[in-house]
Amino acid sequence: MPEFGVTSKTNVAKITLKSAPDRPGIGAQVFGALWSYDINVELISCTAELKEGQDIILIVPKDHLNPAILKLKKIKEEIEAKDLLVDHDIAIISVTHSGLSKTPGIGAKVFSALSNAKINVEAVCSSTNAISCVIRAEEASKAKKALRKELKE
Repeated sequence: MPEFGVTSKTNVAKITLKSAPDRPGIGAQVFGALWSYDINVELISCTAELKEGQDIILIVPKDHLNPAILKLKKIKEEIEAKDLLVDHDIAIISVTHSGLSKTPGIGAKVFSALSNAKINVEAVCSSTNAISCVIRAEEASKAKKALRKELKE
């Protein structure tokens, strides 16, 4: 089995634009506004399209949180999203490997390990070399331990 990395970040917060319209240009408005203020977005996730739109989930470093909230409150009004929610008590747990996308069953192992540890995944983002999950901050250590055991890091 390949070597996997398991990392966590706890100095982050989650901002959710609730029921943002599903139309071209929304992402450009949101990320353009944040970029113009040098606000780093560490993770992006979206819900499936809902009747009222989609939820856009952004994970930002806590030291970028206040300017991000100020900017996104304005964007929320411009794009007519229903609400802007902020959660200070989250963490990102990531499993990384250069050949992750070519490793059958890795998603099942990640989600099984978290489920068996009774850890709820609030959002997920993946790429060819990482699976990152948003979880409660107080569960970051337990999640790392469960994933390392499952993946035998």
